[in-house]
Amino acid sequence: MKIEILKEMKRNRETLKPSWKRLREEKTPRSLGIPRPQLFKKYEGADTIKLLEVFPNIKQKTLHEVISSRRSLRAYKNIALTLEELSYLLYETSRVQRYQDNAVFRTIPTGGATNSLETYIYANNIDGVKQGLYHYTQHEHTLSLLVDGNLKDEVNQALSGQLRKAPVAFFFTCVPERGEHKYTFTAHKMIAMEAGHAGQNLHLASEVIDCGAVMLAAYNQDDSDQLLKLDTNHEFTIYAATLGKK
Repeated sequence: MKIEILKEMKRNRETLKPSWKRLREEKTPRSLGIPRPQLFKKYEGADTIKLLEVFPNIKQKTLHEVISSRRSLRAYKNIALTLEELSYLLYETSRVQRYQDNAVFRTIPTGGATNSLETYIYANNIDGVKQGLYHYTQHEHTLSLLVDGNLKDEVNQALSGQLRKAPVAFFFTCVPERGEHKYTFTAHKMIAMEAGHAGQNLHLASEVIDCGAVMLAAYNQDDSDQLLKLDTNHEFTIYAATLGKK
């Protein structure tokens, strides 16, 4: 194995064990009075879809049931999801419950209430929803249309050929400055953990609606970031998923 790869592995391990003692001794952007980064991302002027907040047609299952049935699923029936089901997935995975000037409280744990994640979806086969790429405005529980139309080829390339027949694909991105503002070099471990929390919620919510999901770490980074038109100096894809009916 090349020495460069061994060195890179060693460096990457360090992000998994940051020194909190050292953090207490360091100046942070917050302690220096630098303004906190924007809490949420919003696409002004985009066509929006107001998502549902009550789900009369979704029969709830116990936590034990959804944990027991949860498996990574990569093959799906050719069945559309409903707007109610899509709303439910986003409501339980990416929604903001409440927020204030210096803290965001979500349906998932987020390090120090810093809210480092954003959520995008590709609606491939959703009843009543135009096919296209959307951004989820988390504090409003709405979808903003970014690109209208059939993007199967572009999305499949971004997912390294793993879209298959999924009716929806999720892309989770991170905005590192949100965590770095408070936690500097310790933020990156928490950002990765936050993405994992989102993935687990998505998995379990999928089971409730008789779907299966697969979380994807082996997506194509450059193609995903380009698909979402991200300024990668400030935001980039960190996790992806597909899901559909079993």
